Amino acid sequence: MNIHNMEEHSICYCYDNKENPLVKLVEIKSGELNKVTLSSNEIVFILEGKICCASCDKSNEEFNKGQLLFLPMGDHLCYRAAAMSEVLVLRLIDNMHLCNNFNVKQLYNNMSIEEKSDFPFPLEINARLWHFAQGLIDTWHDGLKCKIYLRAEISKLLIMLPVYYSKEELSRFFYPILSPDSTFSEYVRLNHIKHRTVNEFAAAINMTAQQFTRRFHTVFGQAPYEWMQEQRARLIYGEITQGNKPLKEIAVDFGFTDQANFNRFCRAFFETTPGKMRKNKP
Repeated sequence: MNIHNMEEHSICYCYDNKENPLVKLVEIKSGELNKVTLSSNEIVFILEGKICCASCDKSNEEFNKGQLLFLPMGDHLCYRAAAMSEVLVLRLIDNMHLCNNFNVKQLYNNMSIEEKSDFPFPLEINARLWHFAQGLIDTWHDGLKCKIYLRAEISKLLIMLPVYYSKEELSRFFYPILSPDSTFSEYVRLNHIKHRTVNEFAAAINMTAQQFTRRFHTVFGQAPYEWMQEQRARLIYGEITQGNKPLKEIAVDFGFTDQANFNRFCRAFFETTPGKMRKNKP
């Protein structure tokens, strides 16, 4: 459908034509490997195809057409399209209120430790959300990319979620950002690659290592060094099993001084060597 005054619309300061748009429709070729670091929280509709994600505690997890995913700010993803795929991506840049009286962070008490996973918890897209997605796609194809309109549509989706899904489902869906101290947890997730040690992390937010460790344990339920090593292992697993970069380059990228240290790290976390992981990748 044609938009009147399209030229005027496209030069408006509210037109969403930046490098990181609020809404985008993405096609992913079969077999294509993608790596991305998220600068904001995102909700993703899988419209077509199948996407495979890698993690260090499982070989891979597949997400299929008809599923809705939440991806947290600061996450480092390594994924491959197992079939030609199309996804609708919505960036969440405002406070995440599911309605005026219900902030997403209120779901924290509904989340049990046993339910947490390295992988996103998918919601099945019901008929109402398919209708929402199709309407947004139609206007996006028309060229209606006003940021005010798109933010209103994203807010509409957040209002729909607690109407059509239970608090238990939503607590698992949003679990990566559920925390008793969201400011602290968001900073950690955004910067855990930049800061290699606990001392670096603590100094960056003007805390002693002891203060940082206590606060970290309260928020994440484990020691910071242990958590940081697990995140490092997760990224390494994805690089080895999903990509084709030479193992020596991967070792250097992750700060290993030699191949022997890299091999020891992989044996400790994966009980095998990088070479065998690459050879036996799924």
